[in-house]
Order: sequence, then C-alpha cells, then structure tokens
Amino acid sequence: MRISEVAKAAGVSLPTIHYYTREGLLSPLLKTAPNMAYYSPDCVEDIRLIKELQSEKFLPLSVIKLVLQARRDGQDIEHLGEMRTLLDDVFQPVVTGEPNPLTAGELMNASGLSAPEIKGLQSMGLLVPRKTAKGDVYDDIDLRVAGIIKELAGFGLELNDLGIYSRYIEVIRNEADEIHNKIHHMRGMDTVPVARLFSTLNSLKAYLATRVYRQALEMHQQDMDKKES
Repeated sequence: MRISEVAKAAGVSLPTIHYYTREGLLSPLLKTAPNMAYYSPDCVEDIRLIKELQSEKFLPLSVIKLVLQARRDGQDIEHLGEMRTLLDDVFQPVVTGEPNPLTAGELMNASGLSAPEIKGLQSMGLLVPRKTAKGDVYDDIDLRVAGIIKELAGFGLELNDLGIYSRYIEVIRNEADEIHNKIHHMRGMDTVPVARLFSTLNSLKAYLATRVYRQALEMHQQDMDKKES
C-alpha cells in the first residue's frame, strides 16, 4: 500500500505516518525513492492499535513499540493478552475524577505549582507532557507527580533537591530495557508469565528500598542519640 492509502484506511494524516516511521513503530516494506515507499496492509491495524493505546491507555510510544514488536515476533494471543493486562495495571489512571488530559494552566490550578516550577519539573524529566496541536497536555500521572512535589515543598524540599530523581528515572528506564531484552531472548519466551514477573520485580524493589531507608533511619537515630549523650 502507498502511504496515502495507509493514511486513508487508518484515518490518520501523512505526517502522523511519517512520525510513526521515524519512531520505529512502522517500517515500509519497500522504498522505491526518497519520497516513495510501500507499506504492508498490516500497518493499518498497527496504526489503529497505536491510536487506541495512546488515547485510551495514555501509553508512551516506547511502550507501544514493545507491544507491536511482540506481535510481530509471533507471540501467541494469550501472551499478548497478558502483556495488555499488565499494561492496563501499570498505566491505569492514578487519580480519580476528571480523566481528560490537562493543559498547563489546568495543571497549575490543580496542583498549586507555578509555571516556572512546572517548567523546571519538565526539564528534570519528572513531568512529561504530550505534544498536541493545541499545545502540551498532561496526564493523570503528571497530575499526581505535581501534587506530590507540592506536598514535598511543604517539608522544605525545593526543586533542586529533587534532581536525584532524574537519575532515578534513568535507572528505571535502564532496568526496563535490560529486563525486556532478557525476556525477549529467553527460551520459550511465550510462556513467561509477564504480569507475575513484573509484580515480583516490583516486590523486590520495594523490599530493597525499605531496607535502604530503614538503614538510613537507624543511622539518623544513632546520630541523634550521640548528640543527646
């Protein structure tokens, strides 16, 4: 199919298909010229899935790419269904109430943060707005993060004090990539219980974090005892 035919069948614009292609979500079967390429009819269904996961689940393109790749790798329907269930759990709305994306002004009003603070959080990667024709929009996770940042400010923590969480995001991203690659190359990967695996990994991280903070509190208490003695 020509790109114009794909766009018409999927109900999207040509720039959208070009964008998905640049991001690696779509790949032309044949490129006959710099401005001429042919796509598989399967791309129509891929685009519909991309739009569904974006509009209904607010999944980032990096995650959608994993779902598409799993389907192209021939993973069975049951395994893909399990992956979708996992993503539903991970990306379910965190905040109850209005589910619609928020503008910057709406996020400011809802969270109590100022425009410079929101801009600073974006530069740190703690807020990740989605680009639209009407400007940046924020999802439920952005709203929840903004609310937590506002609460932390009440404890005396400033934005500069939260720079460590930019590095934390990179650690999580590297972990996700490494675990995904490990699963992808496992023997009999179609039988890997993905949801249970990620639940177990989250439990591991929770216990490790609890241990670290417990040790930190014990050290803090020892320091306080020394000052009082």
